[in-house]
Amino acid sequence: MSGFDDSDFVRLLEIIDQTEKERRSETAGNFSKSTLEDGYGDYGGSYDRVVSGLIFAGTEPDLIYGNIYIEDGIIKEIEELSGSQMKSRNWIVPRFINAHTHIGDTLLKDPPLGPDITPYAYKRDLDSLVRPPNGLKHRFLSDLSQEAAIDSMESAIWDMYQNGISVFADFREGGLSGVAALIEASKNAGRGIHPIIFGRPTFSGFDSAASGSDFSASHLFLDELRDLLDVADGIGVSGTNDLDEYILAKIAAKTQSKRRRLAIHAGEKDRSDIEPALSLDPDLLIHMTHAEESEIKIAADREIPIAVCVRSNLVTGVGLPSILSMLDAGISVCVGTDNVMLNAPDMFEELHFLSKIYGISDATLFKMATSNGADALGCRFTGSIEVGKKADMMVLNAKSLNLKHVKDPLAGFVRRARADDILGII
Repeated sequence: MSGFDDSDFVRLLEIIDQTEKERRSETAGNFSKSTLEDGYGDYGGSYDRVVSGLIFAGTEPDLIYGNIYIEDGIIKEIEELSGSQMKSRNWIVPRFINAHTHIGDTLLKDPPLGPDITPYAYKRDLDSLVRPPNGLKHRFLSDLSQEAAIDSMESAIWDMYQNGISVFADFREGGLSGVAALIEASKNAGRGIHPIIFGRPTFSGFDSAASGSDFSASHLFLDELRDLLDVADGIGVSGTNDLDEYILAKIAAKTQSKRRRLAIHAGEKDRSDIEPALSLDPDLLIHMTHAEESEIKIAADREIPIAVCVRSNLVTGVGLPSILSMLDAGISVCVGTDNVMLNAPDMFEELHFLSKIYGISDATLFKMATSNGADALGCRFTGSIEVGKKADMMVLNAKSLNLKHVKDPLAGFVRRARADDILGII
């Protein structure tokens, strides 16, 4: 009987190494024409590129077999064909819109979530983790060098790219230097992923209780706010309980006058900051975990979208938002992954949790993770596969071990698809 000798072992290692290199290459989007069964590559006609397969077209979406013709990065034509005409059965899906992140805390992954209460359990404490200015996160960030901040955020951006994310909306702490660090990290990442930056003033040396009489401090605050709005896409407020009315009013007024976006955490831990947040008429509300029907109705009447971060809410133990009530009220609900220190920025996982916890329809969840987020952030150039939009797409391997035998591709995408199913990113 023949045995498994050293040469066999060496050959096995070579196969494993080559397989891993190919997998990494495909995940990064450097895939070959044969890898996608001729579904991607140069096209001999008047277009730069053609992508073929099962297209998740539009916002609902409408699943059709066909070709997508791309020129200068823009979708110029979508040609529907019968399934029998198609060589490629791979899924062509719009990339995700991650509507709420904090990637500045990437270097603080998986911190203690609270004090131990038994030898095998701890009590979760949201304020001790993230409330400014003395929460663990903010103490950590205050000691973080600019170089370390840029490097860590660059890795988070690259991670999001590999997970099929096209746009992410980040609450960037640290004033102007914090925004500058994220801009530099995005530039260094050098990939097709677009940040929407919600800056946050530092309020350094500003005694808000004396804001009406302390002219010099007020002047410094207004200067910083003006400078932030010159470089950021908007302002991200940690919560109305963290700031006084003077500061909040100035932020809202200046943001509106500069035609920037105002996003606010509201109702994450309790209801106390929801009404003040609504009074500022923000462009985006984050969490609304403890919102009641009356507050949901106000948000709906004012057409304020809400970004939900369910995995984050579960980690911090604050409860779960009434997403079904939000949808019933007609609110445009979008999805975020929140702090990198608490969860990987993985929109596939976010969809899995939402599907299993709430029983929301696959089509609705698809919109929440794509076009709803694009609309909420003013990124209407992306979020769906439609003629005239940017070709922000990922190609999923319909023959992967995970997706093979899926009967309903939309359900398969929402409920079970993973980053390792991605063949390439366009």
